[in-house]
Amino acid sequence: MTDERTEPGAADQGTVESVRPLELFFDLVFVFTITQVASVLKDLPTVVGLGRVAVLLSIIWWMYGGYAWLTNTLDLDHTGPRLLLLTGTAGFFVMSITVPKVAERGPWAWLFGASYLVVVLIHLVGFVGTSGHRGILRVGPLNVVMALVVLAAGLVPPDVRPWLWLLAWAMVVATPVVTGVGEFTVGVGHFVERHGLAVIIVLGESIAEVGAVASQESELSTMIVGSLLVLALSAAMWWLYFGREERESEARLERVPADRRPRVAVYSFGYSYFVIVFGIAVAAVGMEKAIDAFHHASHGVPALLLPLGISLYLAGLACFHRTLAGSWPQARLWAALAVAVLAAPAALRLSGAAELASALLVLLALILWEGHHWDRQA
Repeated sequence: MTDERTEPGAADQGTVESVRPLELFFDLVFVFTITQVASVLKDLPTVVGLGRVAVLLSIIWWMYGGYAWLTNTLDLDHTGPRLLLLTGTAGFFVMSITVPKVAERGPWAWLFGASYLVVVLIHLVGFVGTSGHRGILRVGPLNVVMALVVLAAGLVPPDVRPWLWLLAWAMVVATPVVTGVGEFTVGVGHFVERHGLAVIIVLGESIAEVGAVASQESELSTMIVGSLLVLALSAAMWWLYFGREERESEARLERVPADRRPRVAVYSFGYSYFVIVFGIAVAAVGMEKAIDAFHHASHGVPALLLPLGISLYLAGLACFHRTLAGSWPQARLWAALAVAVLAAPAALRLSGAAELASALLVLLALILWEGHHWDRQA
């Protein structure tokens, strides 16, 4: 997708090139939404729970990405745009509060849908007067229809609700293909930094959640060794993206012609990044389950969440690299398979400690191999 090239360094007119503090505040609220979605899987560690989390997170991630595109062009030095973004932040916050109960009877799913509609409408209004005003006229109406579908899901019986969520998910996937995104602009530095900060905040929040679980353990080895294994595993995940991939992704996206850059950004920082964030969320729940079963084998889906999450993370990184660089990082795909092959049996037959250790060893081996491979290329 990136065969054509332009000279780097030419920022698009109408875009900003650095992340502002208010955007970080927004991201912190968004990450709380992610942890709330992950709590659904924690309470319902089944295939149904995994599917529910995937669908809900995809719907939420679509609008987080939308706000990243919005703030890419929005002037936050003035009161009006600041209040607009804060209103959208409030919508995300209400969504996050309702997420754990959206499948239950009561007003929760309706409130989730209503707050999502507010988020979508604020996003639509925010583009007025920016360089993306023509693009939002194409994407915005479908976003509103999708939000109305999510709202309608809150008005039907719980057993019907997942089908409407699936319809909203299908609209998320199809919208960029149907409407196109060529009339938006992408300020590369801001765009890459903004998404990278989201990843590091999600990773940090995951460590906090798992650390809170480990701190409740009465057995010393579980508390200390388990916490350190989780920290090392999270650090390895951080390394695989921020060690080199983030920096190179900025240069690669900069080289994409401006008229094709929005489409490439959707596939890399939209679809691929969703798999990355979903993988982190699933892996975080898997780490908590591994701590719970630190000295004994576990069973069923809970035992598979950690290898599944890390494999998804690696697959997402591979897709991200493929979209921007044009080639598959085969080592990461093999590592995703290795984590599944080694960590899953370790959890099912040995213990959570063995599961964490085996996953960590695969990631460390991948980091060492890539470091050696890149050194040879240099």
